[in-house]
Amino acid sequence: MGNSTTAAPKRAKKTKKKSSPLKGVLVVLLLLIALAAAIYLFLCARVDQDRILGDVTVGDRQLQGMTLEEARAAVQTYFSAEYQGKPLDILLEGETYTVVPWDDSRNLLSLDVEDQLQKAMEPGHGDFLTRGRDWLEVQLGDERQSVTIAPTLGDREGLAQAIEATGIGQVDTAVESSYSIGEDSISITKGSAGVTADMEQLTDSVAGMINNGFWPEQRQIDCATLESSVSDLDMQAIYDEIYVEPRDATLDKENDYAIVDAVTGVSFDLEAAQEALDAAEPGSQLSIDLVYTEPEITTQKMKDNLFKDELSSYSTNVSGSSGRKSNVKLSAQYCDGTILLPGETFSYNDVVGQRTKARGFSEAPAYLNGKTVQELGGGICQTSSTIYAATLYANLQIDARTNHTYASSYIGLGMDATVSWGGPEFKFTNNTKYPIKLSCTYSGGKVTATIYGTKTEDITVKITSETLEVIPAKTGEGSHHTGYKVQTYRKLYDGAGNLISSTPEAYSYYKAS
Repeated sequence: MGNSTTAAPKRAKKTKKKSSPLKGVLVVLLLLIALAAAIYLFLCARVDQDRILGDVTVGDRQLQGMTLEEARAAVQTYFSAEYQGKPLDILLEGETYTVVPWDDSRNLLSLDVEDQLQKAMEPGHGDFLTRGRDWLEVQLGDERQSVTIAPTLGDREGLAQAIEATGIGQVDTAVESSYSIGEDSISITKGSAGVTADMEQLTDSVAGMINNGFWPEQRQIDCATLESSVSDLDMQAIYDEIYVEPRDATLDKENDYAIVDAVTGVSFDLEAAQEALDAAEPGSQLSIDLVYTEPEITTQKMKDNLFKDELSSYSTNVSGSSGRKSNVKLSAQYCDGTILLPGETFSYNDVVGQRTKARGFSEAPAYLNGKTVQELGGGICQTSSTIYAATLYANLQIDARTNHTYASSYIGLGMDATVSWGGPEFKFTNNTKYPIKLSCTYSGGKVTATIYGTKTEDITVKITSETLEVIPAKTGEGSHHTGYKVQTYRKLYDGAGNLISSTPEAYSYYKAS
């Protein structure tokens, strides 16, 4: 047997492969990602869900890390410290008007900041996986995660009232025109335009500042304004205020004809004053001279000249029955002492009054419808005729006069003046510048009318008559009267005797019988 050997099979030689660098990087990257994820998850888990994560401030106070309750308390504390009693100054034309939006009497601010606090809580309080991102953004100072809490205006109407209460609404820098009346002139200051507060715009501006968080850096605001104008002076009204019409001294009929003092007139040139005011610059001053006008008859002149001159006097002889003479005397007594102021009119019937027995009149012959009858007051026409003649020679104004039916024996043609109650009237007016007084007396069978006044001109009066026609008396039994047509003239002469004027005075027609 032989020895045989069997060769052992050869074992394959193993080759060792080298590791890839990319695989190592990938491993590291995966590890880093896992680490980052772990860290991020850690951050997500780390965010406190009960506290403010973001950068939240109220004023200069940081609320980060506070719970909502702590933040609410901090906000209230801050508001009380920073806003209560703090003023807002409004500037207008160099003056300051102060508004306090929040004090013990009012609170115009809205402090309801719950919405803002809830917004402040949003960062870090969303989904779990977003909390880490929010935390990182806060750490990196992302403005999207910052909230500033400030008050807002809660009561606009109250703000408008508070602004009004400062008095700024009554400010008007316009200067109204003014004047003062002195002894010799009127001093006028012409007004100038100015400004007033625009209250609507001002309220809007203050409200905007409050809503934009103006505290505490800004506490002043310039007031919005409107232009204000001034009204023109009413020169006519001023003229009416100072104007005084000059008035002569006179007599007071209600006070026993005592002298009433004269009044000096006061005025100014209205047209020139208006032109001067229109041309004056705003704010300038001007002076208007007063014009004083002395009355023609001053108080002293009245005292010195009252009734000092006899203007005229005329007398007629009284005949006839005792009743007729009594009536002439009584009518003279009624007229005696009558005073007429300038412009006043004398009415014989008004002064003598109705002729009745109760008033003392007697029956006496009088003409009625061409016949002689007994009549109460018969004969008083002689008194009126005598006064008429006196008024002519005193150069007074005759208003009413009627001649008798037949020519009178006691006075010249054209010089008589018949009267009757309810019928013919005799009237004259004092057309002189001074009062006149009538003296009418009966004595020694004569009735005399004398007029006293004040002569202001050297004038003499002459009354002349022209007989235009003579009408023969009718024949037959009874009284016979020749008729006449007569024209009288009033002639005025100056002190040298020169004729100034000659005017027809009256036409008289006397019937024949």
